[in-house]
Amino acid sequence: MPAPTAWCLMESPTLWLPPLVSPLPLLLASAATSPLAALAPALFALHYLQRTFLHPLRLLRLRRAPAPFPLFVAACGFGFNILNAYVQARSWALHAAPASAFALARCLVGVALFAWGMRVNIAADKQLLRLKEAGGGYKIPRGGWFDAVTCPNYFGEIVEWLGYCLVAWSPAAWGFFLYTCANLAPRARDHRQWYLQKFGAEYPAARKAVIPYIY
Repeated sequence: MPAPTAWCLMESPTLWLPPLVSPLPLLLASAATSPLAALAPALFALHYLQRTFLHPLRLLRLRRAPAPFPLFVAACGFGFNILNAYVQARSWALHAAPASAFALARCLVGVALFAWGMRVNIAADKQLLRLKEAGGGYKIPRGGWFDAVTCPNYFGEIVEWLGYCLVAWSPAAWGFFLYTCANLAPRARDHRQWYLQKFGAEYPAARKAVIPYIY
Protein backbone atom coordinates (compact mmCIF):
# COMPACT_ATOMS: atom_id res chain seq x y z
CA MET A 1 0.00 0.00 0.00
CA PRO A 2 1.36 3.50 -0.79
CA ALA A 3 2.76 5.01 2.40
CA PRO A 4 0.74 8.27 2.29
CA THR A 5 -2.51 6.32 1.85
CA ALA A 6 -1.60 3.92 4.65
CA TRP A 7 -0.82 6.73 7.11
CA CYS A 8 -4.03 8.57 6.29
CA LEU A 9 -6.26 5.51 6.58
CA MET A 10 -4.77 3.92 9.68
CA GLU A 11 -4.68 7.17 11.67
CA SER A 12 -8.13 8.38 10.56
CA PRO A 13 -10.20 6.68 13.33
CA THR A 14 -8.65 9.10 15.83
CA LEU A 15 -10.50 11.94 14.09
CA TRP A 16 -13.89 10.49 13.09
CA LEU A 17 -14.54 8.15 16.04
CA PRO A 18 -14.22 10.53 19.05
CA PRO A 19 -17.11 12.79 17.90
CA LEU A 20 -19.31 9.67 17.73
CA VAL A 21 -18.28 8.48 21.19
CA SER A 22 -18.21 11.87 22.94
CA PRO A 23 -20.47 14.14 20.89
CA LEU A 24 -20.06 17.89 21.12
CA PRO A 25 -22.99 18.50 23.53
CA LEU A 26 -21.46 16.06 26.02
CA LEU A 27 -18.06 17.73 25.79
CA LEU A 28 -19.64 21.16 26.15
CA ALA A 29 -21.46 19.99 29.26
CA SER A 30 -18.16 18.79 30.71
CA ALA A 31 -16.49 22.07 29.74
CA ALA A 32 -19.23 23.99 31.55
CA THR A 33 -18.29 22.14 34.73
CA SER A 34 -14.55 22.41 34.08
CA PRO A 35 -13.32 24.81 31.36
CA LEU A 36 -10.08 22.78 31.17
CA ALA A 37 -11.98 19.69 29.99
CA ALA A 38 -11.73 20.75 26.34
CA LEU A 39 -7.94 20.76 26.37
CA ALA A 40 -7.36 17.00 26.20
CA PRO A 41 -9.61 16.45 23.14
CA ALA A 42 -7.98 19.45 21.46
CA LEU A 43 -4.44 18.11 21.97
CA PHE A 44 -5.45 14.64 20.82
CA ALA A 45 -7.04 16.05 17.66
CA LEU A 46 -4.07 18.34 16.99
CA HIS A 47 -1.61 15.45 17.05
CA TYR A 48 -3.70 13.30 14.77
CA LEU A 49 -4.57 16.07 12.32
CA GLN A 50 -0.84 16.36 11.78
CA ARG A 51 -0.37 12.59 11.57
CA THR A 52 -3.42 11.87 9.39
CA PHE A 53 -3.12 14.71 6.86
CA LEU A 54 0.07 16.76 7.09
CA HIS A 55 2.54 13.87 7.37
CA PRO A 56 1.05 12.02 4.36
CA LEU A 57 1.15 15.27 2.38
CA ARG A 58 4.86 15.59 3.12
CA LEU A 59 5.34 12.05 1.84
CA LEU A 60 3.45 12.89 -1.35
CA ARG A 61 5.71 15.89 -1.98
CA LEU A 62 8.87 13.79 -1.97
CA ARG A 63 10.55 13.47 -5.36
CA ARG A 64 11.48 9.89 -4.44
CA ALA A 65 8.38 7.89 -3.50
CA PRO A 66 8.70 6.23 -0.07
CA ALA A 67 8.70 2.46 0.21
CA PRO A 68 5.28 0.75 0.21
CA PHE A 69 3.67 0.32 3.61
CA PRO A 70 2.92 -3.29 4.69
CA LEU A 71 -0.82 -3.89 4.59
CA PHE A 72 -0.74 -5.99 7.78
CA VAL A 73 1.00 -3.22 9.72
CA ALA A 74 -1.52 -0.66 8.44
CA ALA A 75 -4.40 -2.94 9.47
CA CYS A 76 -2.93 -3.37 12.97
CA GLY A 77 -2.46 0.39 13.30
CA PHE A 78 -6.04 0.97 12.18
CA GLY A 79 -7.34 -1.50 14.76
CA PHE A 80 -5.28 0.00 17.57
CA ASN A 81 -6.41 3.52 16.70
CA ILE A 82 -10.06 2.49 16.79
CA LEU A 83 -9.58 1.00 20.27
CA ASN A 84 -7.51 3.89 21.60
CA ALA A 85 -9.72 6.61 20.11
CA TYR A 86 -12.76 5.00 21.74
CA VAL A 87 -11.09 4.66 25.15
CA GLN A 88 -9.67 8.20 25.13
CA ALA A 89 -12.94 9.76 23.96
CA ARG A 90 -14.90 7.95 26.68
CA SER A 91 -12.44 9.15 29.31
CA TRP A 92 -12.68 12.86 28.42
CA ALA A 93 -16.19 13.21 29.82
CA LEU A 94 -15.87 10.59 32.56
CA HIS A 95 -12.67 12.01 34.07
CA ALA A 96 -13.17 15.75 33.60
CA ALA A 97 -11.67 17.17 36.79
CA PRO A 98 -13.12 20.32 38.37
CA ALA A 99 -11.10 23.47 37.86
CA SER A 100 -8.53 24.11 40.58
CA ALA A 101 -5.10 25.67 40.99
CA PHE A 102 -3.51 22.22 40.71
CA ALA A 103 -5.50 21.38 37.57
CA LEU A 104 -4.51 24.69 35.97
CA ALA A 105 -0.83 24.18 36.82
CA ARG A 106 -0.65 20.64 35.44
CA CYS A 107 -2.53 21.70 32.29
CA LEU A 108 -0.10 24.56 31.67
CA VAL A 109 2.87 22.23 32.09
CA GLY A 110 1.14 19.58 29.98
CA VAL A 111 0.38 21.92 27.09
CA ALA A 112 3.97 23.22 27.13
CA LEU A 113 5.36 19.66 27.05
CA PHE A 114 2.94 18.65 24.32
CA ALA A 115 3.84 21.64 22.13
CA TRP A 116 7.58 21.14 22.60
CA GLY A 117 7.37 17.40 21.99
CA MET A 118 5.32 17.91 18.83
CA ARG A 119 7.88 20.40 17.56
CA VAL A 120 10.72 17.92 18.15
CA ASN A 121 8.74 15.10 16.55
CA ILE A 122 7.88 17.02 13.39
CA ALA A 123 11.38 18.51 13.00
CA ALA A 124 12.98 15.06 13.27
CA ASP A 125 10.50 13.54 10.79
CA LYS A 126 11.24 16.32 8.30
CA GLN A 127 14.99 15.81 8.64
CA LEU A 128 14.65 12.08 8.01
CA LEU A 129 12.51 12.77 4.94
CA ARG A 130 15.15 15.17 3.60
CA LEU A 131 17.83 12.48 3.96
CA LYS A 132 15.66 9.95 2.14
CA GLU A 133 14.90 12.42 -0.64
CA ALA A 134 18.59 13.21 -1.11
CA GLY A 135 19.29 9.60 -2.03
CA GLY A 136 22.80 8.16 -2.06
CA GLY A 137 22.16 5.39 0.46
CA TYR A 138 21.79 5.44 4.21
CA LYS A 139 23.35 8.32 6.13
CA ILE A 140 23.80 9.15 9.80
CA PRO A 141 21.35 11.93 10.76
CA ARG A 142 23.13 14.81 12.47
CA GLY A 143 22.14 18.06 14.15
CA GLY A 144 19.42 19.01 16.57
CA TRP A 145 18.23 16.23 18.85
CA PHE A 146 19.84 13.66 16.55
CA ASP A 147 23.09 14.52 18.33
CA ALA A 148 21.59 13.23 21.58
CA VAL A 149 19.40 10.28 20.54
CA THR A 150 18.97 7.96 17.58
CA CYS A 151 15.20 8.55 17.33
CA PRO A 152 14.27 12.11 18.34
CA ASN A 153 10.98 11.66 16.47
CA TYR A 154 10.08 8.94 18.99
CA PHE A 155 11.43 11.03 21.88
CA GLY A 156 9.26 13.96 20.81
CA GLU A 157 6.17 11.76 20.57
CA ILE A 158 6.78 10.34 24.05
CA VAL A 159 7.05 13.87 25.45
CA GLU A 160 3.86 14.83 23.59
CA TRP A 161 1.84 12.09 25.22
CA LEU A 162 3.34 12.81 28.63
CA GLY A 163 2.02 16.35 28.23
CA TYR A 164 -1.35 14.97 27.15
CA CYS A 165 -1.42 12.79 30.29
CA LEU A 166 -0.90 15.79 32.53
CA VAL A 167 -3.81 17.54 30.84
CA ALA A 168 -6.21 14.58 30.59
CA TRP A 169 -5.25 13.18 34.03
CA SER A 170 -7.05 9.88 33.50
CA PRO A 171 -6.17 6.17 33.64
CA ALA A 172 -6.86 5.97 29.90
CA ALA A 173 -4.31 8.68 29.15
CA TRP A 174 -1.62 7.15 31.36
CA GLY A 175 -2.29 3.74 29.84
CA PHE A 176 -1.77 5.21 26.36
CA PHE A 177 1.44 6.88 27.49
CA LEU A 178 2.81 3.60 28.89
CA TYR A 179 1.84 1.80 25.68
CA THR A 180 3.64 4.49 23.64
CA CYS A 181 6.80 4.03 25.71
CA ALA A 182 6.57 0.23 25.47
CA ASN A 183 6.12 0.49 21.69
CA LEU A 184 8.66 3.17 20.79
CA ALA A 185 11.53 2.49 23.21
CA PRO A 186 12.33 -1.03 21.90
CA ARG A 187 12.01 0.20 18.32
CA ALA A 188 14.45 3.02 19.06
CA ARG A 189 16.85 0.53 20.66
CA ASP A 190 16.69 -1.64 17.52
CA HIS A 191 17.27 1.42 15.28
CA ARG A 192 20.36 2.34 17.31
CA GLN A 193 21.69 -1.21 17.09
CA TRP A 194 21.14 -1.17 13.31
CA TYR A 195 23.10 2.09 12.94
CA LEU A 196 25.95 0.68 15.07
CA GLN A 197 26.12 -2.42 12.91
CA LYS A 198 25.83 -0.44 9.66
CA PHE A 199 28.32 2.35 10.41
CA GLY A 200 30.51 0.86 13.15
CA ALA A 201 32.89 3.33 14.78
CA GLU A 202 31.58 6.14 12.57
CA TYR A 203 28.30 6.17 14.52
CA PRO A 204 28.48 8.27 17.73
CA ALA A 205 28.63 5.65 20.50
CA ALA A 206 27.45 8.16 23.13
CA ARG A 207 24.19 8.76 21.26
CA LYS A 208 21.38 7.10 23.22
CA ALA A 209 18.37 5.37 21.65
CA VAL A 210 15.43 7.57 22.65
CA ILE A 211 15.86 9.27 26.07
CA PRO A 212 18.81 11.71 26.12
CA TYR A 213 21.65 10.61 28.44
CA ILE A 214 19.53 7.78 29.87
CA TYR A 215 18.38 5.16 27.33
